[in-house]
Amino acid sequence: MPPVSGTILTLETVPEYLVGRGVFEPGAGLEVEELGGGVSAAVFAVRGESKRIVVKQARERFSVADEWIVPRDRAVDEARALELMAVITPGSVPRLLDVDPSSYALVMEEAPAAWRPWKSMLLEGEADTAVARRLGEVLAALHGRTADVGLGSAESFDAQRVDPYFRTIQRRHPELAGEIEAYVGRLLATDRCVVHGDYSPKNVLVGGAGLWVIDWEIVHRGDPAFDVAFLLNHLLLKTIHGREARAGHEACGRAFLDAYGAELDMTYVLGLVGCLMLARVDGKSPAEYLTEPEREHARSTGITLLTEPSASLPDAWARITPPPQ
Repeated sequence: MPPVSGTILTLETVPEYLVGRGVFEPGAGLEVEELGGGVSAAVFAVRGESKRIVVKQARERFSVADEWIVPRDRAVDEARALELMAVITPGSVPRLLDVDPSSYALVMEEAPAAWRPWKSMLLEGEADTAVARRLGEVLAALHGRTADVGLGSAESFDAQRVDPYFRTIQRRHPELAGEIEAYVGRLLATDRCVVHGDYSPKNVLVGGAGLWVIDWEIVHRGDPAFDVAFLLNHLLLKTIHGREARAGHEACGRAFLDAYGAELDMTYVLGLVGCLMLARVDGKSPAEYLTEPEREHARSTGITLLTEPSASLPDAWARITPPPQ
């Protein structure tokens, strides 16, 4: 039986729910595992009947220290995005198996057991430019083929990115509020194509020659520069955290941009990176892997990129010097 609206699935209720949705047969011996990292959703891996699937149910209140409320119907937008990407770039996303608008839940295939998050690989010093290049290709296809596609909402992007990232750092850095507002205004005024909204290494699963982009719940029509800046910010943050892998991270950034191919206003993109870097220190969702000296280094680098934007990717990487020990 599906859960009533507002009820979040648990390890105990997932099997009955999936049987009720027709994903598994009654009496199937199902193994259920709650997956970590579910800030915005309850996520479970379920195995049985020779199937490996993932159940994802959107939360209204995110699991972070600060109050962060987001409408749950973003789950339906995510399901539509998976269907769209299966057509635009086949094999780049997991296959959608079921969507339940009444419970804000979707079911998709699980990645093979040997696949790993690109974030983990980067943090362990594995900077694979082939992955970065493929991500540039996928993003170029998304942005280039959705000029006339309606998907997601500006309200969802505002609730999940503009307010918790940009407006939060405006409040916490009032001396930078004017500079940040210029980026907010441009982001909200741009409606060019479908944008992922969370294009980051944690949302990339890699295995052999395969790659999936997951977590499409912030999908919306907007500014393609946001996705580009979002990924570059994560690569720069990884450099601050692991300076020994700096060359590999920078090579990934170049490979990503080369494969993306579209002309970009890099001063604008890297100014956005400055906002995002500051947000990952002082916003509602700080990067958990940064040490306190690294957080301070990211804060100062973000402020510099925001107030004195770089004009090129090499210059942005040159701004990162070793933080104090």
